[in-house]
Amino acid sequence: MRCKPFTLGIVGLFIAALAADAGGLKDSPQAKPTIKQPGAEVDRADEAILRRAKLPTDADGLVKFLNARILPESERPKIAGLVNTLGVGHYRTRELALRALVKRGPAVLEVVRSQIPLPAVWQADTEKRYSTELIRRAEQAIQSIREQEPEPAVIAAAVRVAAAREAPGLVEAMIGYLPFAEQDGLVEELRIALTRLGVKDGKADPQLRAALADRAPVRRAIAAEVLTRIAYADHKAALHKTLADPDPVVRFRLARALAMTRHREAIPVLINSIPDLPVNVAWQAEDFLFKLAGKIAPPPVAMGNAPEARGKCRDAWLSWWNKQKENADLTNLKDPPRLLGRTLIVLLDQNTVLELGPDNVPRWEVKNLVFPLDAQLIGDDHVLVAEYRANRVSERNARGETVWQKGVVGPLVAQRLDNGNTFVVNDHQFLEFDKNGIEVFNVTFPGVDRKIMKAMKLPNGEIIAMLADARVVRFDARGNEIHAFQINLGLRLFGGRIHMLPNGRVLIPHSAENKVVEYDARGKIVWEVPFDQPVIATRLPNGNTLITSMEPGVGAVEVDRAGIHVWSYQHASNTRVTRALRR
Repeated sequence: MRCKPFTLGIVGLFIAALAADAGGLKDSPQAKPTIKQPGAEVDRADEAILRRAKLPTDADGLVKFLNARILPESERPKIAGLVNTLGVGHYRTRELALRALVKRGPAVLEVVRSQIPLPAVWQADTEKRYSTELIRRAEQAIQSIREQEPEPAVIAAAVRVAAAREAPGLVEAMIGYLPFAEQDGLVEELRIALTRLGVKDGKADPQLRAALADRAPVRRAIAAEVLTRIAYADHKAALHKTLADPDPVVRFRLARALAMTRHREAIPVLINSIPDLPVNVAWQAEDFLFKLAGKIAPPPVAMGNAPEARGKCRDAWLSWWNKQKENADLTNLKDPPRLLGRTLIVLLDQNTVLELGPDNVPRWEVKNLVFPLDAQLIGDDHVLVAEYRANRVSERNARGETVWQKGVVGPLVAQRLDNGNTFVVNDHQFLEFDKNGIEVFNVTFPGVDRKIMKAMKLPNGEIIAMLADARVVRFDARGNEIHAFQINLGLRLFGGRIHMLPNGRVLIPHSAENKVVEYDARGKIVWEVPFDQPVIATRLPNGNTLITSMEPGVGAVEVDRAGIHVWSYQHASNTRVTRALRR
């Protein structure tokens, strides 16, 4: 499934005044120019992805690949005219315009998306017909072009290989391609590559400085973020000016980068961008602020999707910041883990666990398991599995060989902890075993009402669980109940983990109600997304949510905060995909 394009929001209405000196942002003692790192090694898995897609693997070839997907500014009026022509009254003219757009290929996608839906310009009695026709044909053009275009994960592999090998014109090509990247993850790969490649002879590449004034907001945003990371001191004035950019996403990304380099003065700019950001990016802003809060209690207000709710969220965080700005620890702010794009998949009905590469091609698979209800990747090629009907937890290598196992009656959850122990849950017990299989923790819950459905051990030693009485319960490290809230849950599904976020919120799949709901610690709904018969839901470091379904035709799907499907996997045999974990 293709993804929603990287979008940038409407022009913001308010910029916070910076508590800085007249010369701009205060210099941070931690902010130092980044020295260009040595060339990275090429990931052979990325090379294999490119070969399967029949794409070049040499640097020059990959620069040409990117440039072929960039529309020169001089061609934009012509392409915009073709898009308008898709809605004219003459059939032959519409058809020729459609063919011309498809023939021009992926370079036109950004213009096509930006041009629709258009205000009607026809007679009142034909306005609806032609507006609908324009949109229909524009969508047809997009679909036809995408069918011939590599998936974003393949293009991301091309970016990584090109960045590792370098080539003349690569920085220019990457900056140029930014508006044409159809996925936030691909934009992030370009940002990472430009951060590494953007220093030339001890100075930032001048093309990055020039991009601060580019037409495309995403080019301005990424250039500002990269310059903040690699050469802030040399571009302080220009970056200060960019904090007043008319586009809220530019302001947000720059303010976030500045905050991560210890510039407290940028925090109000970030907070004030929230009401004007696209929904998906606004949630990223809230996640960022929760990390900033750390151990300090955040304001008791949820983001919400409506502009009014987001305005209240902004006001609450501004009030919080005014009180806590001297106490907030900016060292809490770090880049989220970089995802490799590999997905661990459990096929319950086929007793199989496999790992997909970024292009959805299996890297390895382990068969002949016995009703695997939970799985966790260990290292690069080992997997821990809760084999429910075999009454065991086993660790297998990529060849399926057992390297460790422990007998447990009806395991629902198998979780390898940072200390090397293994946390196991069945319907009435929390258990923990050391590497030698010796039991070091055991809490038993008698009674039908306290039957465990799903659970997870948290980094602080506490345990979060969902019980058969439809309560979400938090236990201390000794297994004593410390907090709970009731939810309205129809169908009870047993097995696997409940996902608690660092901010204390939990994701609950409501299979009978066809939705996934995010609850805060008090049981209040803060976010939900429609989804057909969900089984398990996990929040990814990029803010998206990975969900599996009881329906084979749905499989595993990654959705963004707006509910847009940005990735999916369905097994060729039309079997159920019951677990999906991304790394």
